[in-house]
Amino acid sequence: MLLESERRAIVDVLMRYCTAIDTSSWHLLSDVFLPNARVDYRGAGGPMLSGAETADWLEEHMARFAVLQHFLSNIRVAQEGNEVRSNAYVLAVHGFKGEDGKMRFFDLGGEYSDRLVETSAGWRISERILRTRWLRGDIPGG
Repeated sequence: MLLESERRAIVDVLMRYCTAIDTSSWHLLSDVFLPNARVDYRGAGGPMLSGAETADWLEEHMARFAVLQHFLSNIRVAQEGNEVRSNAYVLAVHGFKGEDGKMRFFDLGGEYSDRLVETSAGWRISERILRTRWLRGDIPGG
């Protein structure tokens, strides 16, 4: 059974991911994913990456957005042997300038399903799967 302090530390890892993306602080992702983690963005049309590849890919693909805000809710954490699984709803807001110079927005609603392991440096995600439930708004290039 997880201690409440462990649960808070795990939620902090999930929030650090959002902070890294929303503030373009890509270096924070080394404190989120194991280097050999499996990060699956295929549910949103992206690739399957390793944890080591994720920061560079996100930095390149999120550069087109002037506004990024990721919100997590309905966070569930459960221990399974030496691993911990978490599921969290995500609402990701993306703002970008259209060809006419006006701000355009699209939102992604979905769920992150994660496996986490405790390392000497703290909890890290060993697997993340993004499942998109809905998209709304002006998707760039869409």
